[in-house]
Amino acid sequence: MNKIKLLIITFTFVLPLFGQYSFDFTCVSDTFQTGTDYFAYYFRLTNTGTLPDTYAFDCRVIDSVPGWFEIYCAGGQCAEPGIILYDYLTPGAVDTGIDISVYTAQNVWGTEKINLLVWSLHNPGLRDSINVYAAMEQSVNETERIILHQNQPKLEIYPNPFKNHLQIKYQIGKVDQNFLQGSMVLSKPEVNLAIYDVSGRMIKKFNHLTNYQFNEIRWPGDDDSGNILPDGVYIICVEANGIKTNKVVVKLK
Repeated sequence: MNKIKLLIITFTFVLPLFGQYSFDFTCVSDTFQTGTDYFAYYFRLTNTGTLPDTYAFDCRVIDSVPGWFEIYCAGGQCAEPGIILYDYLTPGAVDTGIDISVYTAQNVWGTEKINLLVWSLHNPGLRDSINVYAAMEQSVNETERIILHQNQPKLEIYPNPFKNHLQIKYQIGKVDQNFLQGSMVLSKPEVNLAIYDVSGRMIKKFNHLTNYQFNEIRWPGDDDSGNILPDGVYIICVEANGIKTNKVVVKLK
């Protein structure tokens, strides 16, 4: 009996020594973006260790632009930079609800640099950080800003996350006889809709799309060959008049 108790005690105290803490932290969108009024950056945190862990996030604006506003979200909470947020993940769990949003001020040009730092509370030596950049170029005048906003494709996806099917809705604005970045904006522009994995590889392209006031596609989570894709993070991209709108979606098992 004493041997059994000793074995249980030894197993209880020695087992954690074989566990490990580790994580993977990546940005699933472009880290350098140019635009006019709004920037969004999406991240993914994966607990790659064998033990549950709690992670701390610290977002800091390294180079700021007067009048711009930033907010970031992690662990189901949102806050302004400088406030620490926390996230708890079990082994193998993934959080794709981490993002940074940047809102610009009218006619205030510049480039912001923002750093998002994450570290393990159980092993503070495990840490990683990513820099993102938001650039609003002065060459875009107010007229071009209006045209760009009116022609920005509208994209809605649901449910997100999804398992079997994803509804994709898009709407393309129409502005006649205007010029945007040196090319005419057509009343019925060509529409491109594609799906990419987190590495940027295009895995699905939709052809012969309509351009009515409202358009909808039902995607069963497959690639161009008809193979059902594994669970993970994917990017939906709709483009018209050379202007893109992206949405990040999570596919579950």
